[in-house]
Amino acid sequence: MAREWIRSGRLSLDGVGVLGNWDDFIPEEKGHPPVFLLDGNPLLEDVPVVLGFNKPRGVVVTRTDPRGRKTPGELLSLPPEMTRTVDPSRIVPVGRLDQASAGLVLLSNRTALLAPLLDPARKIPRRYRVQVRPAISLEDWKELSSGTWAHELGFLPPEVALERENSRSTWVFMTLLEGRNREIRRLFEAKGYEVLHLIRVQFGPFCLGSLSSGQSVNLTGWFFRKGVFVLDIILDTMSRGDIIELRESGGAKGPDLQDKDPDGSSRFKPFHKERDLP
Repeated sequence: MAREWIRSGRLSLDGVGVLGNWDDFIPEEKGHPPVFLLDGNPLLEDVPVVLGFNKPRGVVVTRTDPRGRKTPGELLSLPPEMTRTVDPSRIVPVGRLDQASAGLVLLSNRTALLAPLLDPARKIPRRYRVQVRPAISLEDWKELSSGTWAHELGFLPPEVALERENSRSTWVFMTLLEGRNREIRRLFEAKGYEVLHLIRVQFGPFCLGSLSSGQSVNLTGWFFRKGVFVLDIILDTMSRGDIIELRESGGAKGPDLQDKDPDGSSRFKPFHKERDLP
C-alpha cells in the first residue's frame, strides 16, 4: 500500500516533500520519528474498521476494477472523524458477491482477521431473497426444499422458504452455509430456471434492516473492543440466533429484532420442507 501511495504521489515527508523512492531509508532525528503525510495530512496509525454495506446491483466486489466498473470503495461516504485515522483505499470487501447480485457485504481494512467468517467449516449462514423465472413447479419445489438439487451439484442443502409467487415467477428465501461460488445461480440454472434478482439480506448475525442501497454503517464495535479483535462475540451471537439489524441512522441494533423482515415490516416465514399452497 505504501508503494501505491508513493507511485501516485500521495505520500510525503514533512519538511522534505513528496517521496519518489520507496527504497530510501529515513532515520529518526534527535529521537523523533519522521512525520509522514498522506494527501497532506499526518499519517496516523490505521485503526481497524468493519463496515456493513448494502451493495447495489452492478457494483463489482473488489478494491479496484481495471475495466472501470463501480466498486464499493467508490460509493463509501465516511464521516470526517473516520477519514482522519483510516485510509479509505484500504477498506476492501470481505468475501464476494457477484456483480449481478445486491445486498449485504462486509468491508474492512482487516480482512485477514475476518477470514474465519468465510470458512465453509464454520457454516456461517448467508440468507438471500431470490426471484426466479418461470414460477417453480410443485415437483421442483419439493426437490429443491428436500436438498435433492444441492446434493446433485455437491452442495450442502440450503434452507428454503416461499415468500410469494405469481404465474410468471417465484420469490424464495434461501439460507446457505457454505457460500460456494455462484451457488444459488448454479442451483437454479441446472434445472432450467433464470435468476432475475438475488439479494443477500443477512450475513452471519447481521441483517440489512432499513439500510438503503449504496449506504454503509459502522460495525467496528461488534468486532473490536479497545482495539482487540473479538470474533467470539459474533460467533456467540449467531449461536444464540440473535439478529443485528443494520439501520441507516443509528448504526446497528440487536438482538431484539430477531426474525424480522429486511424492511422491518413483517416476520420471515419459517423454514419448512413442504411448500405452502393456497
